[in-house]
Amino acid sequence: MSPCPFVNALANHNLLPRSGISSDDIKAALATMECDAMIQTVFSGSTAMKVGSTVHGKQQLTLAQLSYHNSIEHDASLTRQDANVGSHVQLDMALLGQLLSMSTDGVYITKTQLAKYRALREAHSRTYNPAFTFGPRQQFLAYGEAALLVLALRDSTGHVRVDWLRMVLEQEKLPFDLKWRTRPICIADVLGLAGELRGEAFEWGVLEQFY
Repeated sequence: MSPCPFVNALANHNLLPRSGISSDDIKAALATMECDAMIQTVFSGSTAMKVGSTVHGKQQLTLAQLSYHNSIEHDASLTRQDANVGSHVQLDMALLGQLLSMSTDGVYITKTQLAKYRALREAHSRTYNPAFTFGPRQQFLAYGEAALLVLALRDSTGHVRVDWLRMVLEQEKLPFDLKWRTRPICIADVLGLAGELRGEAFEWGVLEQFY
């Protein structure tokens, strides 16, 4: 098991092996999700692969090796505790509940609501985790992941469907049974949306100090 529910979902659908994972395996899984070549390159690059091991001269990894702290996994996860505080691999149902409760109608989570929750998680970690680490690398990963979440699980409204999100995060299944379908995702959209989410999270964090 990895600390990433999307990765676990890919494995549960047999789109990604659980061990002996090569960079080509990661690229193939992301291609199935209609992620463009640049996204495939970024997520199958040395950052992920270096936590693995060399087998017959080739670098491979297991899902469990992705839990190595501050490689791909990072503090202030949406649904996992910080490594210094609790389990950074297992789903925390309380955190999942907090995330889903950001929805005001129980049907959708908007970009703004997700950005606010990201800011709340960072503030909580900053307060309660004395070893909290959230530099440029961790921020890039955290907001990139959040952007991918929105782009993958939004419907025609542009908002994330709560039932789709719950299935991925809680059951670690892709929500095909709920009429979800993949759609093309390009790196420009990921970076643009990650920047928007970061800006909204920062804005909310600053304004919160004056409430």
